[in-house]
Amino acid sequence: MNRRTTSVMVIAVLCGFSVIILMNIASLFGFIPSKYIAPNDVRGMAVEHNGLLYTLNFQQQNHLVEIFNRSNPISGPDLSKRKITPQNAPDVKKIIIYRFNAPDIEITPVAYTSRKETPNHAALVFTSSEWNHGGYLEESIPEQSNEVLLTTYDK
Repeated sequence: MNRRTTSVMVIAVLCGFSVIILMNIASLFGFIPSKYIAPNDVRGMAVEHNGLLYTLNFQQQNHLVEIFNRSNPISGPDLSKRKITPQNAPDVKKIIIYRFNAPDIEITPVAYTSRKETPNHAALVFTSSEWNHGGYLEESIPEQSNEVLLTTYDK
């Protein structure tokens, strides 16, 4: 390996580290909302259904934390392409994540929407002011949240 190749590689690695550090600093000061929830930071979780709060068990909490951590932000034009009707509204009106030494996170499910590539599978679209101010998030793998949420309350 010649000296020029080594120099280019060192510069590329330093640039990569710089980007990672800047992203962490921006998230720390609130310029970029951090959307990650550590499972160990969750004290408990509840869902609101028909005006009642139902507490989730440990397995349900971990599954929903995994779903929320892998959710993707969607923009207004992307949302307008999906069909949102009152029939698509989820039965759960609110999901509350209670955390240790941090404020609670309230998640408001908006609708189940389908994509062109998976028309028979609905993905949960939701809002959370802490993660995406005024925007929407969508679960990355359709139907996962629906399976968990249907088991969290009495029918």
